[in-house]
Amino acid sequence: MRKLRVVWKWGMLGLAGGITALAIAALSQTPAHAVRPQPDCGPTRSWNCVIPRCPDCPEILFEGTVCEKKQFEKETGRVCSPA
Repeated sequence: MRKLRVVWKWGMLGLAGGITALAIAALSQTPAHAVRPQPDCGPTRSWNCVIPRCPDCPEILFEGTVCEKKQFEKETGRVCSPA
């Protein structure tokens, strides 16, 4: 009977240790983060870029993707349309 108690005691200690180890492992994992989708910039194209409401200003030919065109428009104040 005494031997059964000792086995029971060690079995419960082992079970508690295993559960604790699993809990620590689960809590120490870094959480998963969603990956933000990247924009589809597409192929390189030719764009005619002008300054709005300025008929005397020169028209510029710009070559780049849609993303590069948006950045160019933002930096220069020009508006671009497909060539």
